[in-house]
Amino acid sequence: MLTMYAQQNVRRQKISEILAIVAMALVLTYIADAAVGQGKRGFLPMSAAERGMIFGGSAMVLFFLSFVIGIKEKSRITTGLLIAGGLIIGTSVLGASAMTKQGLAAIRPDFLGIVIVGYVIMGLGIFRLIQKK
Repeated sequence: MLTMYAQQNVRRQKISEILAIVAMALVLTYIADAAVGQGKRGFLPMSAAERGMIFGGSAMVLFFLSFVIGIKEKSRITTGLLIAGGLIIGTSVLGASAMTKQGLAAIRPDFLGIVIVGYVIMGLGIFRLIQKK
């Protein structure tokens, strides 16, 4: 029988994993819609700005919550999803900016902020990976 402290740790680990899974699902949905829409309207009935705020913003918040809630818990799922999710966020925005006519030379400051946040999320996952448990 698990002690109350052990049960709480397992609960925190599971919550952290669920948040990371939901965040990854949001990121992948966002990217799929953007790919289908090619800068216009995709399969979701919303504009690119709305899609970014709802799906992208929510995913970033959930990744950070996942890290904070599970900071002391050992979870390969959370760690892997933080690394992959951050990499996907940062690289997809960077890649989309590079494909514009102006290229990376004219990257918008708000896009640069998203790229940085994406790589910070990836860094949190790497931190979890190398952190001693």
